[in-house]
Amino acid sequence: MHLGEAELKDFLIDSGLLSRSQVASALERAQGKPLAHVLVEGGFLSEDEVRRASAHALGIPFVQLSRDNVSLDALSLVPEPLSRQKGIVAFALTERGLEVALLNLADLESLEFLQPKYRILPRLTTQQSMTKTLLIYQKHLREQYGGLIEQESRVVEALVFHALHSNASEILLDYSNEGLLVRHRIGGVLREAMRLQAPKGETVIARVKTAAKIFPVRKTQEGSFRLQKDGEEITVRVYSLPTVAGERISLHILRQHESRKGYTLESLGLHGEALEAVHGALLKRKGLVVVTGGAQSGKTTLLYTMLDTLNAPHVSIATAERIVEHSLTHIAQTQTETSEGLSMSALVRSVLRQDPDVLMVGDVRDRETAALCARAASHGTFVLMNVEAANTSEALDKLRRLGVEPELLSSTLTLAVATRTVRMLSGKQFSDSRKLTRAQQDALEEHANAARILSTLKEEGRIDKGEAWKDIAFPRPVPSTDSPDGYAGAIGTYEVLQPTTALKEKIAEGAQAQVLEAQARKDGMLTLAEDGLYRAALGETSIEEVLGEAK
Repeated sequence: MHLGEAELKDFLIDSGLLSRSQVASALERAQGKPLAHVLVEGGFLSEDEVRRASAHALGIPFVQLSRDNVSLDALSLVPEPLSRQKGIVAFALTERGLEVALLNLADLESLEFLQPKYRILPRLTTQQSMTKTLLIYQKHLREQYGGLIEQESRVVEALVFHALHSNASEILLDYSNEGLLVRHRIGGVLREAMRLQAPKGETVIARVKTAAKIFPVRKTQEGSFRLQKDGEEITVRVYSLPTVAGERISLHILRQHESRKGYTLESLGLHGEALEAVHGALLKRKGLVVVTGGAQSGKTTLLYTMLDTLNAPHVSIATAERIVEHSLTHIAQTQTETSEGLSMSALVRSVLRQDPDVLMVGDVRDRETAALCARAASHGTFVLMNVEAANTSEALDKLRRLGVEPELLSSTLTLAVATRTVRMLSGKQFSDSRKLTRAQQDALEEHANAARILSTLKEEGRIDKGEAWKDIAFPRPVPSTDSPDGYAGAIGTYEVLQPTTALKEKIAEGAQAQVLEAQARKDGMLTLAEDGLYRAALGETSIEEVLGEAK
């Protein structure tokens, strides 16, 4: 549903909101900017007046929300962080459908997850009305979950259910003498959820440790527990870390239905030659595939998607993981947590005795596990392994330092993939895209090869063949009341190293990370930064976010 500029212009004149001369003046100022933006920027109309005009022009109701016409049951159908980030609230559920108030009709696409269960009925509203309704929503959540937190026996359940309600993937608890700060990671970004006084915070920490079966002492520990919600099993992985001020506990939430999302390599963000290289490695089903990245980088999702691609009745697949995050059909998954105290290397050795066609090792940290994986790959098992490192060359260098023989690594390596998630621009009503100055282009060359990115964009048909790097307008985050940093959601960026003859020779020589990266780039590899800038050129994220300069 979109209102064209011509329709908006005609409506403003026909309704008498603006004269022809005022509209003509606004159009003169536009110079490529959206008319609605210029009307607000030039003081012709307020944002709410533009919304009201758009609603009338499209025949959409314009509503004012209050406690009397907002249903709490309807509110809860859209996660509160999404409501806050996008400026969008569900306020009534009737036989006709779900009535949703928005500030920007373009944000309707954020509600695709509600279809086809609900028929979405869009309405436009004012900023003040939206702010008041969000306050109602937040008060409702405090009343609903705050009461549970006061019940000591249900405090852990309340914490997790509140995070699930917010569609969070992680809960971060920071405890000190000043109290407990509870934050949720939503779309890769941490957002404050609540603060508790020190006595209550101490109780929360103790209860979480009891549920995870870890010792009630301040030291680095790992554990997990499970909960049931609406018939779905929720697994929570718990990590405790003592800090100077007190203690930090991280709770990673793993939902059973996540394993049935049906991700594809394309939907994860792989594209072009990198996508073909990964597909080719999985089709070949031979050797060693190394996946790497930092925390919350999407490594596990990528590995599970690869396994799902390989999964077939005639293929024997097994995994060795610290904790199984999602159950996969027809795959023998094992974990160290419940394997009678086995180390990862002992678990891998045990799994290999079953002679699987494909083995996925979820966490390679020690010399023995690394050596077992490399030898298994040389003996015919297709091995997928996770090595924590910043990029592909550092992952290979780490395996060398863990004792994997360089010649063995060179002969078995099929592919190395590094992954990182970057925040997506929120796509609010008004965008801010600008071409780079010469100085900015020169500064960017320190981080990436612009010619390689431009070539990739053209080869994949994302820009015209004749377009130059200086012609590309890169978007910037536009802060708003519901998206203070200008971002919402996340997308994956990838670095796919496909070993050429020249690179294999350097691996066999035991070359260090910098040498391997230089050779891989010479062979045509897009780095993580370059793939991120490819995404920025498409308008999905910003240069600042890709280069780690976003505030």
